[in-house]
Amino acid sequence: MNWVSIRRSLFQFRMHPLRTLLTLLGVVFGVGSLVAMVSIGKGAQEEILATIESMGADVVHVRAKPVTETKIGELVNDSQGLNRNDLGTVRNVIRGSGAMTFRVRMDPGVSDLSVPLAGINTLAVGPGIFEVHNLEAARGRRLLALDHQNYHRVTVLGSELAKRAFPEGALGKVFRLDYTYFTVVGVLQKRSTVGEVPVDPEVYNQAVIIPYQTATEELRPPRVYNEIDLVSIRVENTADTLAAKRVLIPTIRALHGGLEDFEVVAPEEILRQRQAAQAVLNIVLISIAAISLLVGGIGVMNIMLANIMERVTEIGLRRALGARRQDIRNQFLTEAVLICFVGGIIGIVLGTLISFTVAWSVDLPIAFAWKSMLISFAVSAFIGVTFGLVPAMRAADTNPIEALQHE
Repeated sequence: MNWVSIRRSLFQFRMHPLRTLLTLLGVVFGVGSLVAMVSIGKGAQEEILATIESMGADVVHVRAKPVTETKIGELVNDSQGLNRNDLGTVRNVIRGSGAMTFRVRMDPGVSDLSVPLAGINTLAVGPGIFEVHNLEAARGRRLLALDHQNYHRVTVLGSELAKRAFPEGALGKVFRLDYTYFTVVGVLQKRSTVGEVPVDPEVYNQAVIIPYQTATEELRPPRVYNEIDLVSIRVENTADTLAAKRVLIPTIRALHGGLEDFEVVAPEEILRQRQAAQAVLNIVLISIAAISLLVGGIGVMNIMLANIMERVTEIGLRRALGARRQDIRNQFLTEAVLICFVGGIIGIVLGTLISFTVAWSVDLPIAFAWKSMLISFAVSAFIGVTFGLVPAMRAADTNPIEALQHE
């Protein structure tokens, strides 16, 4: 490829803009779809990873399985469900365990908040919930040890609930749950999620978070069965969560009289499952995009073959004036490569714009898949060479005498 061939190719493109545009479109859409699909898939994977990490990738969660009222009578003689008495045993069997906490959802009967009770998650929490679940206060403060020890009637609100209930600002506001008034001392940062995660962060966006002792004293006494809904234990690192799960299941089952009325969730396990599912989805998306690129390459070959038939006389004249076979071949090959080169650049820009649009519309993080862009660009150049070589060889093999006689 030399500058003379490039200039001649550009001249041909200007002479036949519609034909050039139609040839470009196949490559543009193929490269654009590949870049967009890989970027969107990567963005979704990063969102899943960020969500799990935001809730504590090194935290194992034990969740109580819901039990109907009619079943409680059958089970209560063998098990009390998940309860605070389990905490000490759990801490002893998990080597390297750090902070531990728990929570339970309350159901107050009345409230003077300007939000329906069905839209409020009233959570009675143990000490350490903010540290273990990585909850941060956007305004005000978190619950303190003194709040738990002294049964303070204080609460931290989720970001969405605070916005809906107190548009002018929630800090310092007082509201009623049942017959007790609580003072708002903090508002959480907003949490987001995609799909199922160990502890749904979305719960906290609509939450009223109250010290457990205060809630059981002022709102509801501890439940007879499943006193708490969730226990969370921090381990040394993410890899230890699977080992902790294998230890916790038989231990808690033994504490509950052989009943498996609980579920142990390890973030590492969910992360692996999600990554495996995302990998399969990425393969499907890339395969679809590869087919689009293949179709674009076939389009390039088709247009170039038609181009040769139209320029037979030109080929014969150039051969008669001394052009060699490789000169003719290189000319048509240069045109094919240039078309795919330009189409690849436009496709990358188009794919990036599509990625931005989709990410913005569904609130996904922007993930630039630079490798996929480079691969797409390389593939588009490869298509130009591969699918342009056959037409170029055919043009080079054209008999000059027959070409000059062709009209």
